Order: sequence, then C-alpha cells, then structure tokens
Amino acid sequence: MATALRTAPAGHGLFGVGVSRRLDGFFDMFTTWHQRAVTRRELARLDERVLHDIGLSQSDVEQEVSKPFWRA
Repeated sequence: MATALRTAPAGHGLFGVGVSRRLDGFFDMFTTWHQRAVTRRELARLDERVLHDIGLSQSDVEQEVSKPFWRA
C-alpha cells in the first residue's frame, strides 16, 4: 500500500503523495530526535578517561546533554 501511495500522482490514491511525503519527513525527524536522545544518554555515561581519550571535557558533555532532543 505504501508503494501505491508513493507512486500515485498528487491528489490521487488514498492520501496522495503530499501526505505520504509529510509522513516520511515526520518519520525521519522522529528517528533523528530518537538518535540524539540515545547518543546524549550514552555520552553522559562516559567516564573521565574515555572523555579525555576522545578530546572532550566534562563541561563539553554537560553542555551537550543539557540540550533538548530536538536541538542539534
């Protein structure tokens, strides 16, 4: 069914191409937000030795993990 939505001309099919593209965009945005949240949680768990190895300070980490998931 998704294939039919993506190949149908605009204004045709069940929802039309515009809605399908918006849903794809929302899914991509949600995936990005989720990945940021996961990555920031993992970053917050790193110890000082690992942070030093990758060239980050504790203040760098605090600044990054304090951002909301929607902010890059």
